[in-house]
Amino acid sequence: MPTIELDRVILRTLLKKDANDFFEVGKDPLTTEFLTWGPFKTIKESRTMIKFTYFRRLARQEPIGYAILDKTNLKMIGTIEFHTFNQKLNTCEIGYVLARPYWNQGIMTDCVKAMTEVAFTHLGIDRVIIKHIRENMASQRVILKAGYDFIEITNQGFFHPKTHRFHDVYVYEKWRQQQ
Repeated sequence: MPTIELDRVILRTLLKKDANDFFEVGKDPLTTEFLTWGPFKTIKESRTMIKFTYFRRLARQEPIGYAILDKTNLKMIGTIEFHTFNQKLNTCEIGYVLARPYWNQGIMTDCVKAMTEVAFTHLGIDRVIIKHIRENMASQRVILKAGYDFIEITNQGFFHPKTHRFHDVYVYEKWRQQQ
């Protein structure tokens, strides 16, 4: 996958050596509040997640995912990834997490825009989907600022392992421009 340099961050393939920084991102309960994983309690958990979630994608010939690096110190401050590929429909989804000190600065919006372009140009994907549960309004702002179109709410469409209840899911899409 190509390395991407943006104004404030660099996106590069996630590496096993990122486990310590990933732990720092993922140990914050507010950062991971709406995610299906976390918060991490040990660095071993972050290593395990990198190995068994991200690196397992290689066996399916899918991209591992990107580390988001702060350009000022090259510290990993989050991840952004493609997942849930549908070969028949030529679609995938994007998921992301960003350390709390970097929230509300437009960083994730820039990353989502860049990843969407990678999906269309590098992977040849026709349609990219992003979802969030109703309560995650910050993610909604990122998605809309990145130019995605709202398509539906799936009522009670996701059982969250942390809350032990069903949540409404907002679904957005962006289509590749036909040449």
